[in-house]
Amino acid sequence: MKPMNEEILPLQGLVLSGGESRRMGHDKGLLTSAGECAWVNQAGLTLQQAGVPVHVMIQEKQRKNYEAVVLPEFSLRLDLPLPVGGPLKGLLSFHALFPMADVLVLPCDMPAVTVELLQELIRFYTDFPEFDAWIFEENKRSQPFPGIYSGRLLAQVQQQLDGQLLPHHSLMYVLSIGKTALKSAPVGQSAAFKNWNSPRDLETNQGV
Repeated sequence: MKPMNEEILPLQGLVLSGGESRRMGHDKGLLTSAGECAWVNQAGLTLQQAGVPVHVMIQEKQRKNYEAVVLPEFSLRLDLPLPVGGPLKGLLSFHALFPMADVLVLPCDMPAVTVELLQELIRFYTDFPEFDAWIFEENKRSQPFPGIYSGRLLAQVQQQLDGQLLPHHSLMYVLSIGKTALKSAPVGQSAAFKNWNSPRDLETNQGV
């Protein structure tokens, strides 16, 4: 697929919304919390309010439902038939469209992430441009999301994939091959780094 824009772009925002969750029993991006907007839109608005253009990565089978729900100011993008799965597939699909862009990634199932947290990460990215990825460290653990991934790092991963040299499809591997900047997470923000994966998570985090 030909890249949509080969020029260097400002930081872009990407919502990952990969489809129905077996544990949740529903497409998580279409869920709502306490009668609010769908999670996919909540994530998009959080990115938008942090100051970045918003793209939403979905699968072809999700298109009809998402076209009816996703806010018109967000750009729907279809993932590519790449030989990888999980979040990396969405990241590399986005990279194929915008190979020169750095991207701030937020999965749709992290509704406790705040605008302020993303703005803090963006400032960190701006202050330390020599790195390849910028993420938080929370409770002594590297947190791949929310995170910023440079186009040059994703190009390195794609090159390994093309040469059948990519040994792992995890984001922790991706972070390990680049120069990753770690920022200590703000105190009291541990809930922001949790993925909501089951109905129990909805009950436990109600009101977060």
